[in-house]
Amino acid sequence: LDLSDNDIKGEIPSEIGLLSNLTKLFLRYNNFVGGKTDLGKLQNLEVVHLHGNRLSGTITSLGMSLSDSSSFVSDCGYPSDFDKSLDCDNCTMCC
Repeated sequence: LDLSDNDIKGEIPSEIGLLSNLTKLFLRYNNFVGGKTDLGKLQNLEVVHLHGNRLSGTITSLGMSLSDSSSFVSDCGYPSDFDKSLDCDNCTMCC
């Protein structure tokens, strides 16, 4: 699912967490906010790109099993362009 660069505003829709066969999720470069979306049931995810949004909070579990071919990229870590950056223990790359 690629919804990149569409100027989508608000929280990530919770319905995305119901797409159990999803393998790739690209939500980069929108205006998503918050950090409460549950993606933990997406067991087939291999690639997740959330960077370029205004997400905050902590993502502790994505349901994806991180392997050498997995990619989870987000705006996390410091310094950050945002007041509160996303805390992400599972990120493979922080932007």
